[in-house]
Amino acid sequence: MTTAAELTVISELAALRENAALLGWMLDELDRTTFVVGFTAQDGSGFWCKVLCDGYKAQPPAWHWYNPETGTVDQSKDIPKKGGFFHDAGVICAPWNRLAYKSIDARGPHNDWSLGDWLTNPKTGACRSLSAMALRIHHELQSGMQGRMSA
Repeated sequence: MTTAAELTVISELAALRENAALLGWMLDELDRTTFVVGFTAQDGSGFWCKVLCDGYKAQPPAWHWYNPETGTVDQSKDIPKKGGFFHDAGVICAPWNRLAYKSIDARGPHNDWSLGDWLTNPKTGACRSLSAMALRIHHELQSGMQGRMSA
């Protein structure tokens, strides 16, 4: 039986596929609620995210930094370095990233946000769809990203 999360992801993937094609992103759909998206940063380097959308939209997706060669997630050599949005702990600091919540991930910088109201958190901004979230990551990688956490 198809879940609500699967139906939501399916309905949002069309816009994500369109943006990926227009902006040259790599997009690989692994299953009905998991995909990998690859971005090119301002300096020409590549960054990938493995996105877990189980429970979406009741809870935000988990945006893991991903290495397509090894299949590992959240290794410092695969994480962009920038302050602010790309948090020093190695997670994307945004209400639309499940990993930003300390209650979900020990690296999460926020114990002051409630997972259940991520859509109404003012810091979510316009990022209420998978495509908008990916566009925000693309924007951040294009506007002053400063290398990788470690080489």
